[in-house]
Amino acid sequence: MSTEIAKKPLRQVDNVRELLVNDMAKQQLATVAAKHMRPERMMRILANAMRTTPQLAECEPLSLLGAMMTSASLGLEPQTPLAHAYLIPFKNRRKGVTEVQFIIGWRGMIALARRSGAVVNIHADVVYQNDEFSFEYGSDQHLRHKPSGERENPQYAYCYAKLTDGEAFIVLPWPEIIKTRDNSQGYQTAKRYGKLDETPWVKHVHAMAKKTAVRRLFDELPISIEEVSEAVGVDEQRNDFTSFALNPEDGITINGEFTEEDAAPEEEDAAQAQDSKSAADPEPDPKADAKKEAKPKATAKPEPKAEDKPEPKEDDEATKRHRATLNKVEDDLADGAPASGTRKFHAEALDLMKAEAPDLFAQVDAMLNHAEATG
Repeated sequence: MSTEIAKKPLRQVDNVRELLVNDMAKQQLATVAAKHMRPERMMRILANAMRTTPQLAECEPLSLLGAMMTSASLGLEPQTPLAHAYLIPFKNRRKGVTEVQFIIGWRGMIALARRSGAVVNIHADVVYQNDEFSFEYGSDQHLRHKPSGERENPQYAYCYAKLTDGEAFIVLPWPEIIKTRDNSQGYQTAKRYGKLDETPWVKHVHAMAKKTAVRRLFDELPISIEEVSEAVGVDEQRNDFTSFALNPEDGITINGEFTEEDAAPEEEDAAQAQDSKSAADPEPDPKADAKKEAKPKATAKPEPKAEDKPEPKEDDEATKRHRATLNKVEDDLADGAPASGTRKFHAEALDLMKAEAPDLFAQVDAMLNHAEATG
């Protein structure tokens, strides 16, 4: 029987559990996956995701496969302690089935930016009332933030990127963050059904504000790699993942923003609970925002010409070794290893990384700290 299920054509796969052992599903994943994403590992991650999010087992299997293929094509692992991306089940009332929405966390967006080769480091944060904070655009531009430790009365959200040949940053006043929240379809849906307390905008407003700043800065960064463009395009949209699962060469069809008309009220609790983990919610149409007010100013210094876009440099042997350590830590955390044990196991390699590659160490340290905080 198991052999028969493994050999089933995709259209005949009856449920998600059959999908996990289906050979054709693994082949479709391999077709689109980034170099470091193995189909077997993605299926294992999906199995783990079903344990933490049981509603995924009820999803239409091809919709779930298409969402996993999208995640694999971007090189992002969903539903792991890395907090890069999330698969959110929702009830499609028009079709009468449970489908999947793919959402990229702000950490996932930062990971994509770092891979571009143009971004050396990128950081997003929220400024609170008693923090030391100053910024200025123009010839004397600067951005300085020293948190006080008191996370009350937010004033700004910002994102700063150190580029290979300059810097760029954007600062959003808190009223701009609130406007983004109020215009999001997810927040409007929760308000309509009296479930605001379950929305990520209420439970995880700090992370939501940071993601808003990251997305706004993306428009200004000198990065045009395909995966970043694709990520912004599919993030939080109502995508036709079923068609993508069957015909990946045709790309993903975007059917519009995820709205309350698509999600049944009885499914809102599950969807919003998963949404809160991702710190991601649909944002307003930037074209509509542009009509209402001028776009917040971002700055890049200097602004590279199209023909001068930096080519990614090949890593030296030491950097390759440190990146291998980073990947091992990611693998251990994704497989459910405790953060404290992972840090201890790789302690010698991490100490060397801290001395020789502080930027990479900062990524690993943030990853482990996040896993410890959420584990």
